[in-house]
Amino acid sequence: MSSAGPARARAARPVREQRASLRAIIPVSRVPRLPFLLLTLAVMVVGVLGLVALNVSVNQQSFEISRLQRENRAAETRWTAMQAEVDRLKAPSRIAKAASAAHLVPAGRARVVAWPGSRVRGRGSASPGAATSPAAPGAGRVAGGDDQSGWTLGDPFPLKRYLAEP
Repeated sequence: MSSAGPARARAARPVREQRASLRAIIPVSRVPRLPFLLLTLAVMVVGVLGLVALNVSVNQQSFEISRLQRENRAAETRWTAMQAEVDRLKAPSRIAKAASAAHLVPAGRARVVAWPGSRVRGRGSASPGAATSPAAPGAGRVAGGDDQSGWTLGDPFPLKRYLAEP
């Protein structure tokens, strides 16, 4: 009995069948994973660095905008103060007070200035006290003008020819 016992135990164990290994007709080459992993990691690092650079740029522009707004407010304040100063200086009462302090007198009625050789329309002569300049074109000339210069009494623009001469 002792010899039959171990034989049965061996027979009771299932026998493993050897399966034939399956293989593809064309051998499949495995793609290395390391380059893909490095490429993905590089893209992620570049993306994160790009976002950090964008954030820094936006923050710098924000500081620049804040600085420019402060400068703009200061410029508006200066402009308002200058405008108030201009309004104060052009007030008629201040101008009259400054003129009287400088011993100036108010101007009278306006007078018409007559250049030699011209005539005033509506009146026969220039207003009394009208200033004439001896350096004015045509000063001291005869009423009819002289033939060398071409000045006449009827010339509406006596300075035109004078300014055009070399």
